[in-house]
Amino acid sequence: MMKLSLLIFYKEYQTFLGELREKGMVHIHENTERTAEDTDLQAKLMLIRRTGEMITHMQSRNDVEQVEKVKVNDEHLLDYLEGLYSRQDQIEQQLVGLEKDHAAYRPWGKFSREMIQKLEIAGWEFHFFSVPEQKYQPEWEEMYDAVIISEMMGQKYFVTVTPAGTSVNLEADPYLFPQATAEELAKQITALREESVNIGKELDAVSQDAIERLKKYRLKITEVADKIKVEDAAQHLIDEKVIALEGWIPVEREAEMRSFLETKEVYFEFTRPTPEDDVPVQLKNNAYSKLFEPVTEMFALPQYRELDLTPFLAPFFMLFFGMCMGDGGYGLIIWLTCFIIGRKASPSVKGYLVLGQYLGIMTVIVGLLTGSFFGIALDSVEWPWLAGVKSLFLTEANYGKYLGGYNPMMIVAVAVGIIQILYGMCLNAARLTKQFGFKYAISTLGWVVAIILLGVLIGLPMLSIVIPEGLKYVLYALLGLAALTIYFYNSPGKGIFSNFGSGLWGTYNMATGLLGDTLSYIRLFAIGLTGSILGGVFNTLAFQLTDGLPVIVKFIAVFLILLIGHSINFGLCMISSFVHPMRLTFVEFYKNAGFEGGGKQYAPFRKKVND
Repeated sequence: MMKLSLLIFYKEYQTFLGELREKGMVHIHENTERTAEDTDLQAKLMLIRRTGEMITHMQSRNDVEQVEKVKVNDEHLLDYLEGLYSRQDQIEQQLVGLEKDHAAYRPWGKFSREMIQKLEIAGWEFHFFSVPEQKYQPEWEEMYDAVIISEMMGQKYFVTVTPAGTSVNLEADPYLFPQATAEELAKQITALREESVNIGKELDAVSQDAIERLKKYRLKITEVADKIKVEDAAQHLIDEKVIALEGWIPVEREAEMRSFLETKEVYFEFTRPTPEDDVPVQLKNNAYSKLFEPVTEMFALPQYRELDLTPFLAPFFMLFFGMCMGDGGYGLIIWLTCFIIGRKASPSVKGYLVLGQYLGIMTVIVGLLTGSFFGIALDSVEWPWLAGVKSLFLTEANYGKYLGGYNPMMIVAVAVGIIQILYGMCLNAARLTKQFGFKYAISTLGWVVAIILLGVLIGLPMLSIVIPEGLKYVLYALLGLAALTIYFYNSPGKGIFSNFGSGLWGTYNMATGLLGDTLSYIRLFAIGLTGSILGGVFNTLAFQLTDGLPVIVKFIAVFLILLIGHSINFGLCMISSFVHPMRLTFVEFYKNAGFEGGGKQYAPFRKKVND
């Protein structure tokens, strides 16, 4: 990025600002204090947020063939839609109260209030009561002509009929009815439900038109908000006759911007950013790594002077997803679905679908290596065409005897984890070298060398591999040299005792952290194994539970069990296959790579809506 400083005469400011927006190249440095205090800007940002929420609501509406236009203009569209949703909420609240009142009539069945009023005029009084069954006294029937109307949930509901003026004192709860009759309440409930359904139908019918118009409206408001931010960022100098602006522009576009500015009556200056500048970030990756930028952005963008870890995490993330999914059949579904949808997808989602194809292919590869296809353990089936390759699948039965009884995929998961940890530490060394100089990375590289040497010196003998004595002494010498950098050069510029103390503390953190980080990678094996086993369980259930059924019935039952079972397993595997690789990336890998994050996205001041 290059820093661009501008001085504009106040009479030319608005015209120049419009031309600068048309160019769409400069990220204006924001004045956060002013923007936070600007009530007009905050109102626009709130409007953008409300519009985004409404777009989300409308996108969740049911797809309907009937497409209607909303009969309000863009400025009033949001208020109109919010009014419809608000009315639906009011209806729901009203229905709760009305249905509660209507339920009050349920124990009494249908009766006429008019008839009761006529009997009361004739000199009779009616009293309604409810009482627990065990407290009901039969003598009330003789004393007060009590009549049991119904019994529900341990309660007796009864009515007494007595001459007017008779005192009725019972150990029972008087029953109070709502003011409206049951028929009136039923009509109100029906009317409100119909109104709510009609509102829902209207929202469904106009959803497509509303979404398109709301998106354009949001862009218009965003343009206004961006302009307000720019105006807040401007500094007024020399009795407010001159306006100063600062911004950022990609290096490769400097020449184009310089040519544009030379035709304008403004003062401009390009300078390189200093360590104190808050420089925006624009990720630049090749076509493959760019697919994984959404993963990076989910956590945080790197700071301007940090390494972009996207190309380094991409192959690991893809491998981790495949190991967690673990089934070649499921991978085939992912690839095929993304491939078919991606052929007609819009550019905004096409990248996600291409990423899905890569993840699906990796899952197919892992599934074929481990011998799992739609829950079928390929090394255990008696299919003649598999006879020549069954011994090659990475299973415990094939390779456990060479690995001390351990499953080979567990060893692979741990090995990949250690490789990524060491890889992250090397990237951390590169980061330290870039930011502070090579001497600050020496201790980190010492740890990388020490871990590798310890793995060789301890691991090879465990595998019955003899290390020649001469080579062993060379390795010990290198290990000692690495220890010197760890304990006596971990903080360049500080004293020997400070470095030694930091080295001891670093050793404790490394020992505990490395063990915990490595164990986290075993979950890659465990999650993949669980998905394969669960898929096999559904296969077994489908055929064992239907054994003995007629052929047609059996076919239908097997199909339904497999469809439902594998759908559940596929969904669970998909969740695990995204969540755990992200955890390994954002926790283990980022930590060992020394990732700090907190970068701000490069967002040039530009026109967002075509006139």
